[in-house]
Amino acid sequence: MNREEREADSSAQELVLVVEDNDDLNHAICAILESYKYRILSAFDGKEALEIMETTLPDIILCDIMMPGMDGYTLLQHTRADERLRMLPFIFLTALTSTEDQRKALRIGIEDYLTKPVEEGDLVLAIQNAMRRRRDIDTEIANALLDLRSQIVGTLQHEFRTPLTFVLGYAEYLQDIAEQEVETGELKTAISGILEGGYRLQKLIESFLRLAEVQGLQMKSEDLQILNAHTLLQTAVQDASSKLAKANLSTQIDPQDSDTYLVGEPELLHEALKRILDNSIQYRRPDSQQIWLSVERLTEGHIGLQIRDDGQGIPPETVNDLTKPFEQGNRSERTQPGAGLSLALIQHIMHSHNGKLEIESKVGVGTTITLWLPAAPSYPRT
Repeated sequence: MNREEREADSSAQELVLVVEDNDDLNHAICAILESYKYRILSAFDGKEALEIMETTLPDIILCDIMMPGMDGYTLLQHTRADERLRMLPFIFLTALTSTEDQRKALRIGIEDYLTKPVEEGDLVLAIQNAMRRRRDIDTEIANALLDLRSQIVGTLQHEFRTPLTFVLGYAEYLQDIAEQEVETGELKTAISGILEGGYRLQKLIESFLRLAEVQGLQMKSEDLQILNAHTLLQTAVQDASSKLAKANLSTQIDPQDSDTYLVGEPELLHEALKRILDNSIQYRRPDSQQIWLSVERLTEGHIGLQIRDDGQGIPPETVNDLTKPFEQGNRSERTQPGAGLSLALIQHIMHSHNGKLEIESKVGVGTTITLWLPAAPSYPRT
């Protein structure tokens, strides 16, 4: 970038934190960036940089690696571990040129890696590119939040208002006829409507609260147990037995691998399996008859809890969206109630276990959902 281009680009007002222990180089970098209309903060090691960021948050960090006290790698690790700082763009400007040093920095997470000496134009271009990526991310996040807000409003308008209409409508009806003789059938209908609406609201509220609880959750070692995979499936089926019977659905659990063990938090995994079975029941077809459960294995040391049904199925283009809150495939065509929270909740449970949710589905044929979880240390056996 020549002087004319630099002077024309006078709108750049980002705040750059320069972290460099060499006094002359520190001042030289600051002077260059100030000439491009950047605002500058200056530190001479990682510790001083952290102290500055306790009170002032920069837009981007330009940092040397080899410094006395706290070096650049340690500063980078601190910023990535701090919720307030982890999204800050971070550029290394260093004399270390080896491929291994660059890989180490990229593994921790940086926007760019510049080696000294660096051309003035390359330095400014790296900062501009890093800030452009940050703005793009901010825009995507803002759009996602707006979309989420719209989905929440839509859910509240439909999923909450409908059961409330049941509850209030039938309650008002009972109030109106309180002084009259009422046939038992009418009374039972009103009570049934109130209970249906109440249970539906209860389920929605519990799902909202549970989703909020597990978002961002990371399991601690003391929370995890070694669990029998086959037993987890059996327990889930037993707890859903009355719903399955009412829906005229039978289950078949593959008897193989009954001694297969995985690592997990039992209550959360039971919740995930329960919700998968609930979805298989809710979205069954009139001729659906059975749900199949099995334990699957991966050579990478993961165990899969798999549930397969012969239900309505999910269009392939909507499968990924279903792991986001408030999403339902073909919502406008759905006759069953639901806020689209179950698979999002299951996704978060898998993330908390360093596991993976896998969905395979075909419309009119059925859906297969597999929860991939870490195998217990003693499994697979040799």
